[in-house]
Amino acid sequence: MNFLLWTWGFFLLVLSGVFVFATGKAERAVLAEAEERARHSLDLAQYLLRSHPRFTGDADLAGYVDSLGPHLGFRLSYIVGGRVVADSDVGASGVGEMENHADRPEVRQAQAGGFGQDLRLSRTLGRDMLYVAQGFAGTDSLSPGIVRLALPVSSLRGEIGRVRETLLAVMLLVFAAGGVAAYVLARRMSGSIREISDVVSAIGDGHYDRRIHIVSATDFAPLAEAINTLATRIGSHVGEIEERRKRQETIFEGMAEGLAILDAAGRIVAANRAFRDMFPKLAEPVGRVPLEAGVPLCVDRALAGKADEAGAVCPVGRFELPSGRVVDVTAASTFMAGQGSGRIVTFHDVTEAATMDRIFRDFVIDASHNLRTPLTKVLGYGETARDLLAAAPADIGAAGNALSVVVASAGAMKTVIDDLLAAARDRFAAAKAKAPATDALAALKQALAAADPVLRAKGVTARILDAPDGPVPVTAPYDVLVQAFGAILIQTPDAAATAIAVARDGESVVVRFVGPARLDVTLPGAQLAAAGGEAFLDGATRVVRLVAA
Repeated sequence: MNFLLWTWGFFLLVLSGVFVFATGKAERAVLAEAEERARHSLDLAQYLLRSHPRFTGDADLAGYVDSLGPHLGFRLSYIVGGRVVADSDVGASGVGEMENHADRPEVRQAQAGGFGQDLRLSRTLGRDMLYVAQGFAGTDSLSPGIVRLALPVSSLRGEIGRVRETLLAVMLLVFAAGGVAAYVLARRMSGSIREISDVVSAIGDGHYDRRIHIVSATDFAPLAEAINTLATRIGSHVGEIEERRKRQETIFEGMAEGLAILDAAGRIVAANRAFRDMFPKLAEPVGRVPLEAGVPLCVDRALAGKADEAGAVCPVGRFELPSGRVVDVTAASTFMAGQGSGRIVTFHDVTEAATMDRIFRDFVIDASHNLRTPLTKVLGYGETARDLLAAAPADIGAAGNALSVVVASAGAMKTVIDDLLAAARDRFAAAKAKAPATDALAALKQALAAADPVLRAKGVTARILDAPDGPVPVTAPYDVLVQAFGAILIQTPDAAATAIAVARDGESVVVRFVGPARLDVTLPGAQLAAAGGEAFLDGATRVVRLVAA
């Protein structure tokens, strides 16, 4: 509608200018034609006056002029010295009552020796007239004077009015035709814009398969093609993002470690299944602080007292939960889009490791308790035998008895040690058999998911491009692998790409991080060495070698 109104307004402005120009030119043309006719009529009137027989007086001249007026189609006047001698419209009887015309513009111009012309209201007839006048040399019977003709302007205006009406009709026809053309074009544009806006709205609502197929306005075809291309790319990118999101959610929910993501206010924005299992106080902990979700007060205070560097994994401590589980808590600061800085808190279940430590302590306590008595006896009887031999070398029998007691006590001590070692071996073997092998591939995926916010903030792309199907069992602890892999990933230079390959190599499992590496990269060699693994650089490739389980 705006396009239509502006088009009509433009047409109206242009046609109005054309109308004013054309009517003005037509009016000037009509006036010029009337002047030309008046000139010819003046020549004719002068010819008739010269060719007329001798006039007997002014009355004869006035009668003759009265007879010529109807045939000429003009008002004819003859003026001598400013006095009107004859006038075809007034008649011979009224000429004497007419006022002096010496001050008339056309008369003055004619008296000056030229052609006089003027357009004004006639005082005698009371209407607008076009006056033309020219000097006349006179004849034998006619004194020199001025021949003047007057043409009613109404006739000229009638001709001009007819020209204006014709021109106005043409202009209105052009205006209407232009309006119809503009309306058709506006409807085509409106339909194209409506279809484009509908498709764009559908794409914004998630219908990335919508396309613009037919565009009535061809000028919008490039725009429609660009929108179709954009929709294809958006659909592809969103599909890839959704696939990655689902994969990360699967990894997130499948992690054995409890994971909670906190916003800048310390509230939980995401938590996985393992976290809900560890803290079943609330069915949905999202939106609550960790203390409300069931996290012990000691853990909450330890988290509040830790100020982490962005991206750095900071150990919080080891805690025993009310359920009896023992967890190692780590936290890493991260930047969350639109929410400021946040934290990723991981709860590593180390109950089995704590149990093993307890078994070891029990073993030491039992061994020290059961060995203390035999050792005391051995020490006492050994000292007695030594003193007897020194005091009375001849008293061999008593010394031999003391040494027999020493030997018997040593044997008893050996038996106790063997029994304790056998019992400890059995208990360690049972605990070890109960603990499954670590899946290095799962630990790598969890490290990728945990480091993803840091990598996105740094513009780093890290993907697993080559890995065996199924789990990759190793002997290293799960939490050690996650921390080691995470430490390697977050040290990737900004805006770099890292390709990760996992492969079995005999009795080892090799994980390669192929891509640019910082010169001051710190590899987690000490952590992995305690688990029988190693980390080293092969050129710019960071390599982690683990013992296969």
